[in-house]
Amino acid sequence: MAIPNAIRRLTPICQWSALRKRYPSGNGQSHKNRLRWEMSIQPTPLSLTYDVRLLYSLEQSPKVFVQSPTLELWHDEPIPHRYGDGSLCLYLPGTGEWDRTMLLADTMIPWASEWLYFYELWLGTGEWCGGGHGSPKPDEVAGKNIRDLSRQRMPR
Repeated sequence: MAIPNAIRRLTPICQWSALRKRYPSGNGQSHKNRLRWEMSIQPTPLSLTYDVRLLYSLEQSPKVFVQSPTLELWHDEPIPHRYGDGSLCLYLPGTGEWDRTMLLADTMIPWASEWLYFYELWLGTGEWCGGGHGSPKPDEVAGKNIRDLSRQRMPR
């Protein structure tokens, strides 16, 4: 008999424990149903090192923000694949690419590193090579109109 997803979903403390084990140089805390995790990511040996913050709660999808350095624009063009609050667009909500049964340590952190790699390529070329759809509209984030979009995401 299959275990319902509501039972299998990982609590913020379980997520924090996995992050702590996988990324011991990071730090954060879990309190009640919320999680905050901060760490440095260097996508390639030639890349800058970025300080990122991951926020997660059982009420909202995970969000990753670049704390420093400040992300630059390419010829005054907006940075692609970010939400209005500045968080990184790492997956298309509502498509099953991520759900609460998945570890943030296995998804959000590697996806943020991948996003930063494509960001650096974009800075050099002006072309986003990571695929995806750009920033989803608010109704897409709420799960509406997603069926009309392809399931393409950034290659791994």
